[in-house]
Amino acid sequence: MTTTSHDIITAVPVSFAEDGSLDLAGTREILAYVAGSGVQGGLVLGTTGEFPSLSIPERNAVAALAVRELPGIRVIVHVGAASQYEVCQLIEGARAAGAREIAVLTPFYLPAPPEEVFAFFRDVSARADGLDMFVYLFEARTGVAVDEELLVRLAALPNVVGVKVSGEPLDTIASYRACLPEGFLIYTGSDAEYATAVAAGADGIVSGVASAFAKPFVAMRDALRRADAAAVARLQGDVDEVVDAIRGEATRMLAVHRLAGRPVGRSRMPIPPPDEEALRRLARDLPLHH
Repeated sequence: MTTTSHDIITAVPVSFAEDGSLDLAGTREILAYVAGSGVQGGLVLGTTGEFPSLSIPERNAVAALAVRELPGIRVIVHVGAASQYEVCQLIEGARAAGAREIAVLTPFYLPAPPEEVFAFFRDVSARADGLDMFVYLFEARTGVAVDEELLVRLAALPNVVGVKVSGEPLDTIASYRACLPEGFLIYTGSDAEYATAVAAGADGIVSGVASAFAKPFVAMRDALRRADAAAVARLQGDVDEVVDAIRGEATRMLAVHRLAGRPVGRSRMPIPPPDEEALRRLARDLPLHH
């Protein structure tokens, strides 16, 4: 695992055919864009990748495809599921695919008290031997909270190297940074706050928007590394524009690839497709895609 300051890890959407079946050819088109977009890595099968709608064999197939199609950058395979039984199967699928990094969402749907969450990650981290593992926190979707005390305990588990935090303000990132050990990685899912995330203690972002519009984020990263405040301020407008145009919706990310001429299919989950006004806006933003 090679990390740099201001990492951009793209959260990769998955393509599905009109009948809802998995479209590996379309997914390959998206991965090819990510591979050449200038980002440091791709996170596959996360929220943007609609993981709850895929079977274990389908998730393992996407993991294997990602490892093949992203040979020059990092691949983080999300293996989270509602049960440890499923997670262990997904870990073995990621391992067989050749992945070196995984992310594991907290248990979800049924309430899980802190001691059960800790026991879950303790057992999962033991199964992840040889892989770098990120704890994935998304309380707004899972209903499972992880406070600073629990996160510190999770950070001390074998193979756990970092945390991916979604749906939380940068104040929370700063609080986590203050209590976590030096070198422990923190990635935020807040695309719009990329420029200020590192100052708050993050090592970078996991960005779904970058799967369709990588250019503004890569330009922002370069400006941040140069400490070019004028360029950062100017580029924030481009970041804000694409974040607002995508609105976190995989259907809009997929639409950008279709507008760019790639044979990419639809979403599997019941996410509304972009209307005509949204499509016109995405088309206007295409120069920020290339």
